[in-house]
Amino acid sequence: MHTLIAGSRVSSDTQGITFCSFDEQTGFIQYLTGFGGVEQPTFQCFDGERHILYTVSETENDGHVYGFRVSPSLTCEQMFCVRSLGGSPCHLALNPSGDSLAVANYATGTFTCLHFNESNYTENFEGKGTHPVRQKKSHIHSSLWTDEGSSVLVADLGLDRIIWYKDCFTLKQYIQVPPGTGPRHMAISTDKTMLFVAGELSSEVLVIQLGPEPSVVQTISTLPPDFTDENTAADIHLSPDGRFLYCSNRGHDSIAMYAADQASGFLTLLGHCKVESEPRNFCIDPSSAYLLCGNASGNSITVHAIDQQTGILSSAVQRFELQAPVCLTFIT
Repeated sequence: MHTLIAGSRVSSDTQGITFCSFDEQTGFIQYLTGFGGVEQPTFQCFDGERHILYTVSETENDGHVYGFRVSPSLTCEQMFCVRSLGGSPCHLALNPSGDSLAVANYATGTFTCLHFNESNYTENFEGKGTHPVRQKKSHIHSSLWTDEGSSVLVADLGLDRIIWYKDCFTLKQYIQVPPGTGPRHMAISTDKTMLFVAGELSSEVLVIQLGPEPSVVQTISTLPPDFTDENTAADIHLSPDGRFLYCSNRGHDSIAMYAADQASGFLTLLGHCKVESEPRNFCIDPSSAYLLCGNASGNSITVHAIDQQTGILSSAVQRFELQAPVCLTFIT
């Protein structure tokens, strides 16, 4: 039995953080407890060593980050609430050492690193991309630690690039992606040589070979060729063994499924698993047997079995009703 946290796009007077149990034998979710009091708690991460839950408050003008101490009985004691130093913080990533927290502030194009033992790092980005509506300015959307926490990759949806901070923020490199891509979320191969990027605006997955001169080596659609309606790609995850990659589609309302070549990192589309409305965030359970999808407009979490040989997802084996779930995190 595992414990799952779901964060929801709701106001502070509604329960926005929900704890559930998850049975890896059956794929069954059961409600345990939860709490409100945080405005728009749309993204969380968890420090398993210190038992601290971090969550954003995704308010546009003055975002915040909360820290809660989580007891074995799942009672939560607020430790702090600090400004995210930007607007609409929409993503958190905890440094592997647990001593700093990367914050993506979408509205203001601000990347913040909250250091718990030293001064914070923050940087605002200027410019615009090619999309007339979505890329009028920088929009920092996610970050991903690498090199054991000495480097961090930051996705800027507005300016079509990945910012690669290296050597504890002493160096910085830009990885450009095709205009109109809108990089949103990222996943990295187990050997840390290949970066997979969900292009929100282009509905594509980009495969980037890392190294001294990173380059895009493959671009592959997240959609069936006959789908012509509006769509935006959202979340992206590799299976723990690195053999399969999944990316969510909002519009087509599906999870695109890929086989990942272990040598080259190149992707082959396997098909699509239909889910419910607006699948923003999803996760793979600790046993790797199930994929859980948070369907924000569908007000549900759907559970899909993963075929361990083919990587194909089943139709939903369970539907758990929850208001506007947008972030799913396993803490045990």
